[in-house]
Amino acid sequence: MNEPRDLTALITPRSIAVIGASNEPYKFGGRPIRYMLQAPFEGPIYPINPRESEIQGLKAYADIRDVGQPIDMAIVTVPAPAVVSVVEAAAEAGVKSCVIFSSSFAEVGGEGAVWQERLREISAQSGMLICGPNCLGTLTPATWAIGTFSSMFDHGWPKPGGLTIMTQSGAVGAHILVQARELGLGIRTWVATGNEVDVDVADCIAFGARDPETKVITAYMEGCKNADRLIAALKLARAARKPVIAMKVGASEVGAAAAATHTASLAGADAVFDAVFRQYGVYRAHSLEEMMDVAAAALTSPLPKGRRLGIVTVSGGAGVMASDEAEKIGLEVPELPAIAQDGVKAAMPYASARNPVDVTAMATNQFDLLGKGLEAMLEHGKVDMTMIFLSAVGFSDRIMVGMNEIFPAIRKKYPDAIMAVSMLCNDENRRKFEANQYLVMEDMNRGLRILEALARIREGFDRGGDDDPLPDAPVTGAIPATTPNEYEAAQLLAAAGVPYPEMKVATSAVEARAAVEALGTRTVMKILSADIQHKSDIGGVKLNIGPEEAEAAFEAIMAGAREHAPKAVIDGVLVAPMAKGGVECIIGVQNDPVFGPTVMFGLGGVFVEVLKDVTFRVAPFGRAEARRMIGELKGLPLLQGARGAAPADLDALAKILSRLSVFAAANADRFESIDVNPILAGPDGAVALDAVIAPKG
Repeated sequence: MNEPRDLTALITPRSIAVIGASNEPYKFGGRPIRYMLQAPFEGPIYPINPRESEIQGLKAYADIRDVGQPIDMAIVTVPAPAVVSVVEAAAEAGVKSCVIFSSSFAEVGGEGAVWQERLREISAQSGMLICGPNCLGTLTPATWAIGTFSSMFDHGWPKPGGLTIMTQSGAVGAHILVQARELGLGIRTWVATGNEVDVDVADCIAFGARDPETKVITAYMEGCKNADRLIAALKLARAARKPVIAMKVGASEVGAAAAATHTASLAGADAVFDAVFRQYGVYRAHSLEEMMDVAAAALTSPLPKGRRLGIVTVSGGAGVMASDEAEKIGLEVPELPAIAQDGVKAAMPYASARNPVDVTAMATNQFDLLGKGLEAMLEHGKVDMTMIFLSAVGFSDRIMVGMNEIFPAIRKKYPDAIMAVSMLCNDENRRKFEANQYLVMEDMNRGLRILEALARIREGFDRGGDDDPLPDAPVTGAIPATTPNEYEAAQLLAAAGVPYPEMKVATSAVEARAAVEALGTRTVMKILSADIQHKSDIGGVKLNIGPEEAEAAFEAIMAGAREHAPKAVIDGVLVAPMAKGGVECIIGVQNDPVFGPTVMFGLGGVFVEVLKDVTFRVAPFGRAEARRMIGELKGLPLLQGARGAAPADLDALAKILSRLSVFAAANADRFESIDVNPILAGPDGAVALDAVIAPKG
C-alpha cells in the first residue's frame, strides 16, 4: 500500500503540454513556455488553447487530445471551474502527470472541495499523477523541465546538483529555491505540492530517497494527510543514508488553522511530528536559514562519526566562546593527547595547546603556525570535526596569500576531515575555501550548530531501525466499546505487559476488610466506577488502610460517591497495596488524528504539569527506541539515581513502553486515549498504580 511511486513523468518529463497557454510571456500560462524556450527544454512543448493557432512560436492545439503524441506532463493554468474537464481530457489522452496551478479548491471549501474530490477520482481511476491543485509546480534544472510560474528565472537561474526540495507552500518554496541559488547549491528537483490531491511531500521524499542524483532532501511542511506513506518515505531515506532536513510549521493554534486554510493540510499535534522526526532520523529545522545551512553543509561535507570537536583559533576569547557553545549544544571538547600538546608547544611555546588550540595572532604573520596547530589537531586529536576561527583575515589580501597555500595543503593531506572556518571574508576568498570543502560562515556559534546538526543526522543513520524488533507482546483482549472501570482497564493493560500490583474488588464493607487482610499490607482503597475519573475530588480515595479501618473506609467512600455522583454506576471499591518508593512517572497514549496511537512518557508531578518534560513516539516501537525516548527527558538524572538514590530499572521501563505501544497499535481503531498515571519506577522494575482507557465513540 505504501510502496514508493514512480514520479519520473513528474520530475523528468520528456514532453510537456501547457493547458491554458498564453502568448503573453508574463501570464501564468505563458511563463513556463517562455522559460523552457529560454533554458532550453529539449523535449517537445505543446501549447493548448482553442483560441490560438500559434503561441510563442509553437504550434497550438485546441484540445490536448488533438496532439496525438505521448505527453509526460500537462501544466494546467485555466480557472478553477474549467480544471476538472481539462484534466479529464488529459487523462483520456494518456497524459502521465499533471501539474495544476489553479486555486480555489479544498482550501476554500464548498464547490472547490467537490472539484478537488473529482480530481482525486480522476487520478485514482487513470493512474495519472496530479501535483496540486493550488500549487507552484515543479522544476528539474538538469533537463530544464519547468512546470512552474515562479518569477525567479527573471533574476537568475539555478544550477543542477544534488539537492531535492519539497514544499507544501508555493511562495515559501520559491523563497527556498532562490536561497539555494544564491548559496550556490545545485538543485536536483524542486516540487511545490499545494493541496496534495494526489502527489504529496511523502511521495517526493521517497523519490529523493531512491533517486541516485539526490544527495540531500529538504521539506517545508504544513501538515500530513497520509502518515503511513510519510513514515515509509522517511524509512527509505534513512536506509539510503540521505539526510532529510524538515521545517514543520503550524505548531501554534493560529499556525495550524492557517495551514488548514492555506493548503487544506491537517496539521496534527506538533509534538507528535517532532517525535516522528526523531524516530526516523529527520533533522528538524526551525527557520529557513537553519534548513538551508544544514542542507548546504550536508551537500559539502561528510557526516561526523561522533561529537568530539577540535577548536583551532587565532583568539583565546573565541576559543572560550566556542567551548561554551559546544557544551551547550552537546558537543565534546576533549583535551589533546600529550603528544599533540608537545608538538604545539615545540612550535609555539606561547600557544594554548589543550583544545582549544590558540595559535594567537602570531599566525597572521607566521602563517605556518596555523598549519602546525591544525595538523596537530587533525593528526593526534582524535576529533570528529574541527572549528577554525580566523576572525576578519578574509579581507586581508596579504594574509590570504598565506592562507590560500596552507588550507588547500591541509585539505589534500586530510581529505576526509570535517572542517569549518569562521571568518569574515569577501566572496572570492569564501569560494576558494569552499572549493576545498571547508564550511565557511561568519558566526562561529552558527557554524557549531551546523556541525552538531551533521552529527545528529549521522546518529540517526547509525541507529537505524531494523535492529530494534518489536516485542512478542502477550495476547490480550481487545479494548471494549464501553468505558472499562479501573480494575477492568488494569487487567487489560497487565495482560499487555504493564505490571500492576495484586488488586481486589469489594462490594461490601465486609468484603473490603477481607480484601485488606488477604493482601497482608497497608492498602489504598478507591471508588470503582467508569463514570468517576477524578476520585479524590469526591473523597473516593483512602490511603494507608489496615484491616481495622477497612469497613469504615468503604462506607465513607460509598457515601461520598452517592452524594457527589448520584447518577454514576458504582462497581464497588478497589483495594490494592500501598506503593513504596520509586520515581513517579506517567505513561499515556493518544490517538493522534494523523499518526494514530502515540505514546507519551514523562516524570510525574511538577515535571509533567509545569515543566512539560515529556517525550513521544508513534506506536509501535521496540525497546531500543523506548530507551532513547526515556533518555530525552530533562529529568533523566532522577531515574538514574540522583542524590544517592538507587537508579531505576530503565530496561524494565523500556519494556513496558514498547509492549504498551504494540497493544495500542493493535487497538488503534478502538480507543481515544490510555493513561497510566502514575507508574512508579524503582531499582527492581516498575509498577503501575492507575489505569484509564477511553474507548472511541
